[in-house]
Parts: sequence; structure tokens; C-alpha cells
Amino acid sequence: MFSFLSRLFRSALGQKAERQAPKSAPRPVALTPDIAPESAPREWMARDCSYWQNRTRHVLDRLRREWLADAERAKWPDVLALLDLLSAPLEELIRQLPAAAREAMALCDNAALSRGELAERLSRDPSLVQGLLRQANGAFYGAGLAPILRVDAAIDRIGIAGTRAVVLASCVDGLLSKPGVPYDQMLGAVWTHMVNTGSLARMIAPAFGADAEEGFAVALLHDVGKLVIFDRISALRTSKRKPVRLPDSWLSLVIDQLHEPLGAGASHRWGLGARAADAIGSHHRRARPALRHPLAETLFLAERAEHSVRTGERLDFEGLWSLGQLSGETTECRGILGRRVRAA
Repeated sequence: MFSFLSRLFRSALGQKAERQAPKSAPRPVALTPDIAPESAPREWMARDCSYWQNRTRHVLDRLRREWLADAERAKWPDVLALLDLLSAPLEELIRQLPAAAREAMALCDNAALSRGELAERLSRDPSLVQGLLRQANGAFYGAGLAPILRVDAAIDRIGIAGTRAVVLASCVDGLLSKPGVPYDQMLGAVWTHMVNTGSLARMIAPAFGADAEEGFAVALLHDVGKLVIFDRISALRTSKRKPVRLPDSWLSLVIDQLHEPLGAGASHRWGLGARAADAIGSHHRRARPALRHPLAETLFLAERAEHSVRTGERLDFEGLWSLGQLSGETTECRGILGRRVRAA
């Protein structure tokens, strides 16, 4: 459906497979949950959408059982209502991108359009203009350069691949509803985190054998599962016609445990491909971290580097390499991030 996504998430992998793969690639094995991480081979195999649907259902069933056993459940009726909404089939839970959004993304893949024509078409959407200019003038692309105020100049600076990623993120932003007070602020923080993580992922992706632009694009959407949860809170608020009340600690738990499989399901729903979906669905490296997945490893470190930049906390490189079972070059990543993070 989305040819530009095929090129962004698949062609780069296909054309660079020989360069990124080891000389004698091991035989892939199924990702079964009964194999301990320490005994699992360091290799990756694609998981289809049904895997992530089942994973989401499993997490939701456990969350429901735990909540029904909670003595405080009667005080928070919105909890079960939200769990019901999140338990809907994937095609109902995660909206398809509207036709206007698909048209905007298809423009980026139209080789017949000149840069000027592409810029003129994308300039009709103020949110796209804002996103493109923000990226072009950000630290990664704009450091030491004069600010850019025109879309055509922004496209020239960040390239077509970067433009595609910004367009996709903007389409997702416009697709999902805002949940209302007090959750709007939380939603804004998630978006800011995703955007900032994208720039860091682009920088460190080659150290893990991943494509820089692919790392950037996937990082822009790595927490999209959180956006889906907030979208369902918005739907609940609309149906109730009053604000939604959820225990803070419970919502934090739901977001923490559900956003990875939900994000992977959204990736499949929007046609991003299995590799991108698996990276989003396992970027915390909690389950079977010994398996090597360049994009997931990139996201794991980029997310923690973003936290370090934002809070000023020191980044424990050695501890993160052990926790996430990372295969990238530690020294190279230290050098890339050295001026942006404080190493422990």
C-alpha cells in the first residue's frame, strides 16, 4: 500500500543485506518464549502481526486479572472500561491512516515530482511544514548552519528519507485523538521524547549495523503504542462525556507493559514491515535480549541517551551493554554520544 514505506523499511535492508550480515549467517530459529535469553542464539526472525496481537491479548488478560483482584477496583470504574476498549480487534483498535495522509506520504515516493513541486505540495499542510523545519534546524542537521525557513530548503537538507519519516510521524500525530486533562501533558511528553530519540538513533544506528535513516524513522514511532493508549482514553472520554479518571500508578503500569506489543501491531497495521515492527515491539530488550536485532538495539540505547540528555543523569554505558545484551561497539557509541551525554 505504501510504496515509500517499502523502500524506507525494506529496500535499504535488502540492498545492504550483504554488507550488514555476517559472512556466514546462522540459521534463524523461532522466537519461542520458553528459551532462556542466556541460551538463545544471537539471531533474529520476523514475527508476524498475529504474534503481536496474541502478545497484546496476553498482557491485557493479565492486567484484567490483577485489577479484578484489587480491593480498590470499585473506586475506579474507568479502568475496566479502558481495558475493554484496548481489547478490541487490531483493525478497530488502531485506526488506518486516512486517504489524505496516504496521499501526502505517496508524494515522497513520486520520482516524477521535482524537489520544488514536492515542497509546494507538502507546504499546504502547516503541521508538515512545522515538522520539516524543526528537523532541518535541529541539532543533527542544523548545527552551525543558518536557520532554514523554507520547505524546499528543509527537504534539501534532511533528504527524501528524512522527509518521509517526518511526514509519517505527522500523519500519525493527526490521526490520534487527544485524551484531555490531565493526560494531554503526558501525551506531549511522549511526542517530544520520540522526536528527540529519532535524532539520537540516526547517529548511533551504524554502530549497530543498522541504516541511519531507518533508525531515525523507526525511532520517531518507537513509542506509538503509548499514543494508541491515549487515543483510547480519548475515545472513552467522548463516550462518557466527562473526564476519565484512572489511578496514576495503574496507568503507568499499563503504558509500560502494553506499549511495545501495541506499537508493533500498529507498525504492521500501517505497513511498516516486520523488521520495524519487531524493533518497536522489543525496544526495551526485556524478553530474550540475547537475540541480535540492530534496530531494537539502536532504539534501546537511543531512548536511554535521550533520557540522559533531558535529565542530565549520567549514562552507564557498561551497565546498558550488559542489561540490553548489546552487540554494537561501545567505544564508537561513546564517541558519538560523548558530547551530548554524561558518561557514568
